[in-house]
Amino acid sequence: MKKLLLSIIILAGAIVSNAQCNPNDWDFGKVQYAVYPDTVTGLLPGCLGQPYSQVVYFKVPTDAGDVNPAFAGAQISSIRLDSIVYDGAQNITNLGLDLSCSAPNCIFNGGAQYCGNITGVPNQVGEFQVSIVVTVFAFLNLGGFPVPVNFPFAFPGYTYSVSSCGTINTQEYEYAFNLGSVSPNPANQTARIPFELPNTERVELSVVNMVGDQLIRKSFAGKRGENSITLDVADLPSGIYLYTMQSGSYKSTRKLVIQH
Repeated sequence: MKKLLLSIIILAGAIVSNAQCNPNDWDFGKVQYAVYPDTVTGLLPGCLGQPYSQVVYFKVPTDAGDVNPAFAGAQISSIRLDSIVYDGAQNITNLGLDLSCSAPNCIFNGGAQYCGNITGVPNQVGEFQVSIVVTVFAFLNLGGFPVPVNFPFAFPGYTYSVSSCGTINTQEYEYAFNLGSVSPNPANQTARIPFELPNTERVELSVVNMVGDQLIRKSFAGKRGENSITLDVADLPSGIYLYTMQSGSYKSTRKLVIQH
């Protein structure tokens, strides 16, 4: 539970002020609070001196007991991000990441859904244990009267990894981000999508119809070089679709035709 809320707060706090995203691009279904990516999926690793970017989607919880069991039942009005630190004390902005909030004064309303970007250019190599320091504002019902309460809290959970991603041997093939053409196209039961990555990193793939409805969303780890993923499209109606792949700051879209 705490790891989930940590995900919400760290990603909320790491939204770049000029980032453009649509909170409704990620469907959390009927859950009351959640985040994508969570601590299981993890943050993308960074490469020293290379641009870093990740879109995140999240809902903020409404019950203060999800933050601190001592305040169970208190309804969260908002959560304020006070600081984001790594290795106990250092501000994460020292790592080269731009950290700013999409909401005024870094205050996030309970029960609301947000999205944003973590971006920057990593300037240190290593694995950094990130902690988030927040203040929770809530109302506790005492005898039928709402009594305001607030308390500070710190959340550990994510490891942010940065490597040198050293220079590629000139005798090797230097891979770049490349999204290949799906096959077969038109597809009937399955569709294979080839792609190349310059480094081992996490990849997000989505498939939408021509009116923008998201029908497939996957996140997985890709390796440096040639990759492929096979999609099950047997249940999708015949028609024209768009598939988009994003890896770090790279993004590409191609057309998929389904014919049954």
